[in-house]
Amino acid sequence: MLLLSHHCEVVVPDTANADSAGALPVTVVLSRRPAPGREQDLLEWAGRMVEAAGRFPGHLGAEIFPPDAPDHPDLVVAFSFANAAALSDWEHSDARRAQLDAARDLVVGEARAHSVSGFEGIFSYAPGQAVVPPPRWKTAIVIGLAIYPMSLLLGWLLAPHLSSWNVALRVLVTTLIVVPYMSWLGVPYLSRWLRGWLQRG
Repeated sequence: MLLLSHHCEVVVPDTANADSAGALPVTVVLSRRPAPGREQDLLEWAGRMVEAAGRFPGHLGAEIFPPDAPDHPDLVVAFSFANAAALSDWEHSDARRAQLDAARDLVVGEARAHSVSGFEGIFSYAPGQAVVPPPRWKTAIVIGLAIYPMSLLLGWLLAPHLSSWNVALRVLVTTLIVVPYMSWLGVPYLSRWLRGWLQRG
């Protein structure tokens, strides 16, 4: 599904395509500066590029952030794939090369790309900006703030019922709960709420 607005176009991620082996998704951000008067043409080109990427296995979704001069003069496209292999298939495809060739007359300067994978990839980033992970000390604070309430809740709800269990099994149960929570709920939502602070130098 494609959502259109003045500020951005969003393709809602299809989590059903996520890698079943549990590999973390990878996001690559492409930044292009439109040639004078070609802003709308470049935006339409970005839509076609997203459609082409959506046909590839492992594609989870994409976001298009139109230029917003003077603060954000570049058009930014963020692609998410289930894993690095799926991203590599797209980046080395004839379909992607054809789309990049089609944009030559619409842009000035060279394309700039930035990839995010691993734990930093679950952070929520601001529209229209390249994906730059926050400093490690801020990352540690967000992780701590996210895991603390869940640890309290698990200690209150589960500890009385698991006290007779082997310690390895108790740790396994809590890990199976905490890891998905941190990856899909705790860190992404908390980083969205703290976005302004995370992006300050």
